[in-house]
Amino acid sequence: MLPVGPIKGGGGLLLLLTLTLSGCASMTPHSAYPPANLSHGNASSAYDSRAEATTLDAVLVHTIAEIGKPYQWGGESPRTGFDCSGLIQYVLGRAGVTIPRTSFAQAEALPAVSLNRIRPGDLVFFNTMGQPFSHVGIYIGGNQFVSALNRQQGVAVQSLRTPYWAERLDGVRRPMPTELLAMRDD
Repeated sequence: MLPVGPIKGGGGLLLLLTLTLSGCASMTPHSAYPPANLSHGNASSAYDSRAEATTLDAVLVHTIAEIGKPYQWGGESPRTGFDCSGLIQYVLGRAGVTIPRTSFAQAEALPAVSLNRIRPGDLVFFNTMGQPFSHVGIYIGGNQFVSALNRQQGVAVQSLRTPYWAERLDGVRRPMPTELLAMRDD
C-alpha cells in the first residue's frame, strides 16, 4: 500500500511500481480478454478491451512518475508544476488521450463508470468548491488516487476513504483514446 501524502524522491517507488505493472501486464491470463478470432462485431469488442486496458496502464505509469512534483495554480508541466486538471491533461496526453483543460470539461468529455467498476487509471472527480467536478485525480488502486493538491503537498497520493474525499466524490470517468470514444458514439 502506498503512503498517504506527498512522496519525495520516489525514484525507488517509481521503479518498483513500473516493474510491478510490467509484471502484471505479462501475467494477465488470456481469458481476461476476449479471443481475437471472433466474428467482426466481437473482434471490435476485443480490440476495445485491449485498447482500454493499454490506455489505463499508460495513464497509471505516467501518473506515478509525477508524484512529488510541485503544485502550481494553472500549471500544466512537470517543470513548473501542476494544478489538478493540468496534471490530468498532461498525464493523459502522454498516454495518447486528448482531453480538455478544465476538470468540468474533462468530466463531460469522458464516459462515466460506476464506482464498483473503477480501475487503476480511471479519473475520480470531486465537488470541492460547491460545484460539480471542481477537482480531479487519477485512481491508482487500493482506494487511493493521485492529485495535484496544493502548494504544501504538490502532486500526492490521497485516500478515497478519507472523509473529506469520500463526502465529495462526484463520479468516475474512464480515459479512452479518441478512436474508442468515436466508436462509443456510433
